Amino acid sequence: MPGVDEKDREILRILRKEGRITLTELGRRIGLSPASVKNRMEKLEKLGAIRGYSAVVDPAFLDEYVQAFLELRLAIDDHTVDPILRRIAGFDEVQAIYRRSGEKQILIRVSFRDTDEIKAFAGRLKRLFGKNLERVEVTLIIDTFKDNWISLEKRG
Repeated sequence: MPGVDEKDREILRILRKEGRITLTELGRRIGLSPASVKNRMEKLEKLGAIRGYSAVVDPAFLDEYVQAFLELRLAIDDHTVDPILRRIAGFDEVQAIYRRSGEKQILIRVSFRDTDEIKAFAGRLKRLFGKNLERVEVTLIIDTFKDNWISLEKRG
């Protein structure tokens, strides 16, 4: 990427794993002053390399015990689908949404309290897409070993 050097990439690699690292510690690890790190991070934000900051929250603490992937097969996948996808992306239950290649063009990761909420969500998708939605396939997530670049160890 233009305007991004190896020090910037080091910052990005560290932030991806340790988003709460201090500027002082980050600077120490890569050999720059905290002020230089701050300037570089501001540049990376403006370039869009750093898209935002968030916490990785265990869904169970929000009473969301069921996580799933929904795969959608559309009859037609063109620019007319984009406004629907943006609307779905704004739903609280949606953790991530992707357009992808293959038979099922849309992949959505969701979190719910129970399977009844998944059924209701699938019905909502059918109403939003109408006849363009040919199939919704739900895959429940049984166990997570890595999520959002954080390796998760089983406790207990």
